[in-house]
Amino acid sequence: MKGFKVDYIKEPKLLFNSGGTSLNPCIGLTKYGPRFSGSKNNDFREFKVGIIGSSKSIALTKELFETLQYKILPLGEIKPWKIPFPGLNSNSKLKFRFVFNPEWESIIEPTDLDKLQAANSSSEAALNLIKRKLKLIYEKETPPDIILISFPQEFYTICECSETDKPLIKVGIDDFRNRIKLLAMQQKIPSQIVRPETLLLDGTQERCIVAWNLVVGMLYKCQKGHPWKLTHLEENTCYVGISFFNEKGKETRRASLAQIFLDTGESFVLRGDSFNWTNMKHPKSPHLSKDDAYNLMNYVLEHYRSIRRQNPNRVVVHKSSNFWNDELEGFREATKNVPQKDFITILESSLKLFTQGRYPILRGTLLSLEDDTSGFLFSTGFVPSLNTYPGFSIPRALEIRPFNLDTSLVQVCKEILSFTKLDWNNTFVYSRMPVTISVSRKVGQVMSETEAQKFSELDSHYYFYM
Repeated sequence: MKGFKVDYIKEPKLLFNSGGTSLNPCIGLTKYGPRFSGSKNNDFREFKVGIIGSSKSIALTKELFETLQYKILPLGEIKPWKIPFPGLNSNSKLKFRFVFNPEWESIIEPTDLDKLQAANSSSEAALNLIKRKLKLIYEKETPPDIILISFPQEFYTICECSETDKPLIKVGIDDFRNRIKLLAMQQKIPSQIVRPETLLLDGTQERCIVAWNLVVGMLYKCQKGHPWKLTHLEENTCYVGISFFNEKGKETRRASLAQIFLDTGESFVLRGDSFNWTNMKHPKSPHLSKDDAYNLMNYVLEHYRSIRRQNPNRVVVHKSSNFWNDELEGFREATKNVPQKDFITILESSLKLFTQGRYPILRGTLLSLEDDTSGFLFSTGFVPSLNTYPGFSIPRALEIRPFNLDTSLVQVCKEILSFTKLDWNNTFVYSRMPVTISVSRKVGQVMSETEAQKFSELDSHYYFYM
């Protein structure tokens, strides 16, 4: 009978400006400032922001960013996972601010809204309107670093919307937000969509959290680079998250997606080939053929070599479903010149462990078989640096299944835990899932649109999909 062993993986540290480190993104940003990309001058940065919206929504957007110049305290007492937002101004501890200029504004006039109302397809007409506005701003002599698209409230009465608490604008079977991301990608300028409830802070998270998440997400897009990185990831290692998405309008059509992460903090998105999936036993769990697995991994390695000018010494693949034999054969053949390979499945599990104390199990606890054939990693739980468990329900483990393991399960799980701290859309101390899995799912939503299927190539930079 196989025995169990228990390991504890310490909370991964993050690296900020001037070599400062912290366990908490917000504390690190406040204390040291972000890691700025593309510049050796790390003292202070200004980022240019454009806006598309109605006169009212543009005015409300400016009012929102006016409030972001000043310190915002969390509701109730300050906690280690609820840090005051320090404000964005010339003296900001964050060492950057956003700059607005009427030159980078494009107003959706009442006459524009009247034309949308009269159009046969109001949602498609609204997209074409935004496309023209994006182009006008992008073609300025000095275009902004990012464009905010502040939806006028009228869009939700004029356009076709889903019947949900927070209506989503639809364009046929496509999602309006995702289609805008594709439009901005074509113009090579990152975009940030602002819904009316965000402007009014109605039905959103509390103001302090909204400020942190909005500002950090915009910073990442503006500088086209990560505001922090992990203090340690293995050098010359290519980390890959693989997932699948349905191509809209095609019932059995699937496509694969690979998200690449490097030790430098860079990340890239690659769309794999389309394929038909009609497996009766596993209709909702697509898998790659040997050839498709080979082609996708070969594509990943080609991209890696285009950046590093060499093959990696190690490839780590994260997947949210088991590796079938054909997939393993294809991946192994493509990586035959890579010395070390770790192919790992990461699954939700129902496993819970109980402690005798008042707090739950430590985040970073790894329960595994002695032969490293499987393990359970707690990516949520009591965090010593916070001196609490910042959750409500009893933590559940992630099941970790190695299908090819050339290092150790502890090393693989250290990296998985590290990747729970690299979501630029979320400034909380950690996420439950590593970004190799969670981010791939979000990117797949954009790639699944019928419009995306018309692109022979999609941009590989993640900031266009956020």
